[in-house]
Amino acid sequence: MRLIRITRHFLVFIATRLKRFSRLRVPLRRPTPNGIFAAAAILGLLSVSYLFGAAVMYFRLPTSDFLDKAFWGARAWHDRGRSTLPALSSEATAVAKQKEGISIDRADKTADGFTLYTLTEGSRAALIDMRGAVVHRWDLPFRTAWPRVTHIEDPLPDEQIHWFRCHLYPNGDLLAVYQADGDTPYGYGLVKLNKDSQLLWAYAHNVHHDVDVGEDGTIYTLTQRIVSKPPAGLEFLDPPYLADALVVLAPDGRELQNIPIAEAFAHSPYALILTAGKNEPVRSERETDPIHANGVRVLNPTLAARFPLFKAGQVLLSARALDAVAVLDRDTRKVVWAARGVWKAQHDAEFLDNGHLLLYDNAGSSEQTRVLEYDPLTQAIPWAYMNERSTRFRALTRGTKQRLFNGNTLIDDPDNRRIFEVTKDKELVWEYFCPLPPVPQNQQPRSHAVTGARRYGANELTFLKGGARPRP
Repeated sequence: MRLIRITRHFLVFIATRLKRFSRLRVPLRRPTPNGIFAAAAILGLLSVSYLFGAAVMYFRLPTSDFLDKAFWGARAWHDRGRSTLPALSSEATAVAKQKEGISIDRADKTADGFTLYTLTEGSRAALIDMRGAVVHRWDLPFRTAWPRVTHIEDPLPDEQIHWFRCHLYPNGDLLAVYQADGDTPYGYGLVKLNKDSQLLWAYAHNVHHDVDVGEDGTIYTLTQRIVSKPPAGLEFLDPPYLADALVVLAPDGRELQNIPIAEAFAHSPYALILTAGKNEPVRSERETDPIHANGVRVLNPTLAARFPLFKAGQVLLSARALDAVAVLDRDTRKVVWAARGVWKAQHDAEFLDNGHLLLYDNAGSSEQTRVLEYDPLTQAIPWAYMNERSTRFRALTRGTKQRLFNGNTLIDDPDNRRIFEVTKDKELVWEYFCPLPPVPQNQQPRSHAVTGARRYGANELTFLKGGARPRP
């Protein structure tokens, strides 16, 4: 962040000087031979400087590190605070509002329950029944959780910070991950609050994307930080870059373990996965965020027998930038299994009770996003959903899915604010469009996206009063 701040001040200084220069009134004169020669010399010098800089970057000469940091900081400063969501015209807003709510509901085929979802709008979550009625809400603005922010330098305004994923406890307590998509790092922290949105504890680190809770109450999540000097064994990574870590917390929020994910790969038989795609001719997002972990799931003892390759307590990770899913052992701090496959830029990998993995394949198909069931033993794909019988969807970023108790699958289509349920035979049996949030005065509507959706059975949520039913 110090690099970003210095770069920002430097750019502001240059912009101020250019603005003053543009106000000067310089009388026009007929060019002289000496003037033409001087202009040509300056142009030539600039051209040589440009070519020299290009050569430095291409051949990775010693001074390339300085230029890398300057460009990286300048880009982070330029993108800071910018919304990643497109603005909506009045016509598009009207169409979106017409779709809001339940559009399909085949009650005889759904896995009834209450669906918790979050949007890229505010630090809040809503729990809805099968008819789309909100039965409970949680809301805790970032600066209410952290009145004195110490873990993030110059955080964005609260209206640009949102909850990404949540975990709901039976008693109504909620774990919530804060993110600010227009900042670097974008992870803003993790909190636990009760059913009345009162803060229980806050974990002040750059938590991002996902959170999971084991059967014993242990919490698993992801953090990130900017690295300016790679550790031993990772010298091939070009700094500065975002480094992800698996963090393990006690139920009361105390940190128990912190395992850097890149090092866990580097010190394992799967180290070569880190260098996949490194020979790209230009610096890409993958090089500034080389892992981009976006999913974490612990293998609980009740499921461990279904996965002979793994052990209880090991953690499944999704690494979007590597197009890989991996299992990390907490005791050895190493990756013990990893796979790349027909998926690309995937999200939200999870264990299934049949011994398979389920993942949200954002870009493995050129036509659309898919949900894939993957057998880690045979590497087969026994089930895939590609929207054969419903509206096609394409999500290049974000995305969650969940295998439900009756074999159905709950899926979200983030950019369309659409959550839907399909059967094993891929029949669309339930569809809900999340309402657009209110638009602040004098601002243009934006197409907010779903950041997470998960369904809970009525017997899982003891805090709901009056014997609330999923289908009233």
